[in-house]
Amino acid sequence: MSSRQLRKLNKQRELEAPHAQTLTEEDSEESDDAPIQKSRPSMFSGFAALGDQDEQDDEDEHENDDENKEKDETTLVPAPSQPIETAKTSSKKSKKKKKKTKKPGTSTTKEEPGKQDDMDEIDQALRELALLKKPGTSGTSAGDSGSDAVSKAYERICELLRINTYHLKVINEMRNLFGREAIAAAQNEEDEERTRAQRQRRPLQQQVDLETYLKGQPGKSLPEVTLRRNPFLPGKDSWPRASTEGLAMTQVKTEQATARPGTVEFVFSHSPAYNDLENQFFGLVQMYDPMQLVHFLHRHPYHISCLIQVSKVAKQDQNSALSADLCERALFTFGRVSSSAFRQKLEEGKARLDFKRPENRQFWLAGYHYLKSLIFKGTYRTALEWSKLLFSMDLSDPYGIIHFIHPLAIRTHESKWFIDFCDSEALDECDTAQDYIRQTLVLARLQQNDTAGAKALLLEGMERLPWLYGSLFKSLNLDVPKAIWGLPARDPDEEFYTELYVHQTKALWDNAQTISLLKEASSIAKKPELAALPYPPVVGRNVGRFVYLDNTPSLMGMVPRGMLSESPNWEFDPLPPLLNENVFSYESQKLPWEDRNGAGGLRLPSDIEAIRRILEGARREGAPRDVQRVFEDALAEEEAAGAEDGNEGGGVGALGGFVQAFMDFLRPVSGERRDNNDEDTDYYYDSELENTMPGAWAEDSGAEDSDLELPPLMPANDRQAEEEDSTDDEMPHLAPA
Repeated sequence: MSSRQLRKLNKQRELEAPHAQTLTEEDSEESDDAPIQKSRPSMFSGFAALGDQDEQDDEDEHENDDENKEKDETTLVPAPSQPIETAKTSSKKSKKKKKKTKKPGTSTTKEEPGKQDDMDEIDQALRELALLKKPGTSGTSAGDSGSDAVSKAYERICELLRINTYHLKVINEMRNLFGREAIAAAQNEEDEERTRAQRQRRPLQQQVDLETYLKGQPGKSLPEVTLRRNPFLPGKDSWPRASTEGLAMTQVKTEQATARPGTVEFVFSHSPAYNDLENQFFGLVQMYDPMQLVHFLHRHPYHISCLIQVSKVAKQDQNSALSADLCERALFTFGRVSSSAFRQKLEEGKARLDFKRPENRQFWLAGYHYLKSLIFKGTYRTALEWSKLLFSMDLSDPYGIIHFIHPLAIRTHESKWFIDFCDSEALDECDTAQDYIRQTLVLARLQQNDTAGAKALLLEGMERLPWLYGSLFKSLNLDVPKAIWGLPARDPDEEFYTELYVHQTKALWDNAQTISLLKEASSIAKKPELAALPYPPVVGRNVGRFVYLDNTPSLMGMVPRGMLSESPNWEFDPLPPLLNENVFSYESQKLPWEDRNGAGGLRLPSDIEAIRRILEGARREGAPRDVQRVFEDALAEEEAAGAEDGNEGGGVGALGGFVQAFMDFLRPVSGERRDNNDEDTDYYYDSELENTMPGAWAEDSGAEDSDLELPPLMPANDRQAEEEDSTDDEMPHLAPA
């Protein structure tokens, strides 16, 4: 029996006790009936206890009034002149109305202290339970409801990005496509061919190809458990037997206030020995000698950066098999060092890696190359699972993997999953033009046999992105509808995303069912209002990485100017984040940004030696003599200033003088000679035109038709010598000898 029911029984007894005393004083016969009067409410209360669930709603409505009554510890007592029936009636009404009002002539009596304390504890516990059950009673209910909505949305994203390790293994998809017997026969044939090739090469050990050189020695492979127990992909017997040499995985401890609920961040950590290998590797990369990298990889067969770099070398050598094999070995290495917690969170869709850490970025790069090889083989289901994995590692999508996900979902008939994916907030997390990705929902609806829904989405897409469907109609050799004809992209970003979408999904739209739907929708499409259409986001570095690695010339030419030519930009870390956006864990990771020898791209000179090298290059390229003299004078002044200050290197002052001399040369000239201590030049300077555009030329007051002629670019003496030496049969020299 619950505490509430016990409380009701106690109240009934307290009410009936005074009535029993009155009856015994008036008549002994009536005292015999008193137990009957007592038993009626007791029996009623016991019956109510059995049926308490039916009256639960009525009791909850008056819970607050009942609790206030119990705090006061009041008891109804009839007056001496009051009839007995009045007391009975009041007791019955108190059962129904929970004693909302008191009868006149009542008095209050206090209960015992021990009993009162017990009742207070029970009331407090029941009050807290009632507050927890009733929504909206907490002071932070609005904030809690908002956070609950965000948590549910994020949980939905994690549920959609859960990884099934079975689909990460390409061998499983191959068996489903071709059968186990065919795959086993192919593997046996491959093993026999490998054995035959090893026997033929034994007498000629000095001459081996690159693929054989990078393989392990026969009979010295990794243990069977290591080869098979890998979350990403199984190992190969042909891979060398060696350790990871200091590569490991650790869990990052983040504050609960900043971390998403349930997600855990991991990082691939490097030991001091592995950092030494990183320094050696970067030194070999700057030598631009591929064979040096090959020898380094032969000595350290599981070094991630070298595996990716040599994979690029093999691809340029038209050896796609070796290139894919090296990328698989890199992913296998990541799987070797992964922790059990990472594998568990991976299956839950809650494992995260920070792209700003250079040690993590190579996982995306190796996964991207492996993903491309899976698409090339036609194993789309495995490719989709790898796309989900790379996307789930960082929901901002730093490699633009979303542009692989939407066509792969259609190819693998995962249209139901893709519809749920677009309905979630996953596209809001990544930095991309999600309106273009959502156009693939038309194909997904068709796969779900929802022709009406596909048609509605298609009409909406034509009104929202008319230039996209205009380009799609042209690529499919269809007549562009009148409603969207003559509506090109409004800016380079729209043009880029249009070309990228058509490039990725053209083959999916080229079928009889889809073309029939396009023709049907084109006849009823409405002309869109361009002023109301939003602009897409600016093409970011994540899409730039995608296009750069895809290596499609038509798309690379549409990437914003300067993005692909930024420095540093290495094959083992293409288009990394800006310097101040990185999270460096080791000093070796800063080497690409600290390169000053030109290996990592053009950098501004910061010392006298760098300026000297630039001048030497200018002389070799035949720069005009007056340009060389101006720079030489600035260099001499900075060297003298550096000697006076005791700084032989010149430092930042040398750079300032160099730039100032260059800007002085671009300033406009006039009829007043510049004081540069060189009487052999006709180089003039006008201080009044100092703020005009660089490269502009002022009028020469002593020359006629100055508006039609430019002043000579060469000194007068040198120009006269050139005119005397030149003939009609010879071209004049570009610069003085």
